[in-house]
Amino acid sequence: MRGTVIAAAQILAIILLSPLLQGVIRKIKAIMQGRQGPAIWQPYRDLRKHWVKSTVLSVSSSWITSLGPYLVAGIMACAAATLPVATFSSDILIAGGSVFVLLYLLAGARFSLVLIGLDSGSAFAGMGASRDLLFAVMAEPTVFLALLAAGLTATPFALSGIGLPSEQHLGLFFSPQRVLAMVALFLIILAETGRLPVDNPDTHLELTMIHEGMTLELTGRHLALVTWGAYIRQVLWFTILIDVFFPWGVAQGTGVMGIALGFLLWAVKCLLLAFIVAFTESVSAKMRIFMVPRYLGFALLLAAAALLADTVL
Repeated sequence: MRGTVIAAAQILAIILLSPLLQGVIRKIKAIMQGRQGPAIWQPYRDLRKHWVKSTVLSVSSSWITSLGPYLVAGIMACAAATLPVATFSSDILIAGGSVFVLLYLLAGARFSLVLIGLDSGSAFAGMGASRDLLFAVMAEPTVFLALLAAGLTATPFALSGIGLPSEQHLGLFFSPQRVLAMVALFLIILAETGRLPVDNPDTHLELTMIHEGMTLELTGRHLALVTWGAYIRQVLWFTILIDVFFPWGVAQGTGVMGIALGFLLWAVKCLLLAFIVAFTESVSAKMRIFMVPRYLGFALLLAAAALLADTVL
């Protein structure tokens, strides 16, 4: 019974707090740029505004557009159930926190969003979908290599154990290979969450859109679900980075005090990552589309170097 409650709490924490994290990033960016900026609660207001509006479908849209947003949000909720947030106990995680299950769920949500973009019949949505798939081809191998270099082979390919440094490699926890893997994964997170310098989540310039292009034809409840799914995706990637490289404070069991401390430290770590992302966006300019493969290629080289360093050292 306690495990079920903890699992539900972890899922709800990711789902319900994901818009707040987006609001915090926007607020920090505004402060850094000398602006007042919107309130941190603004993403909740935006979601409510979209939710109560009527849904308008393109004349080219089919049942895919009607079902797709619910599928995206549902897959993201399932992905949240595979991630350790407050505890590494594998008994309360779907598939024991398997990395393969998590990444395949994220890929499934991406595929659903691409289908939505293509189904709308919009040229800009199709262009955004093709760009997203192209970048995904380069991003996914980098994630696997970075996780392997971070010590995934010491666990049964599960996030429930990857972040727990054993006695024999405690001294290598911040070794060069892990630092390289961490930087590579952070670069991929910026790309996967649509942040600068890869994408600009605040732009509506059609020729530069990636994620926003695929949702260009969505309105009302459909837009709210897809937007919320993007917020959840961002928290999922933040949590992956935390579980792998900053696991301190996460409980190993299901004790009440350990779980409470785990949730608190998870929130603090997410806020620190939000500050780093906001700072990165404040000092970065959006790169041209044809430069993104070079950016992703650099991240892939870092992950490969981390894996080779792990093998050699």
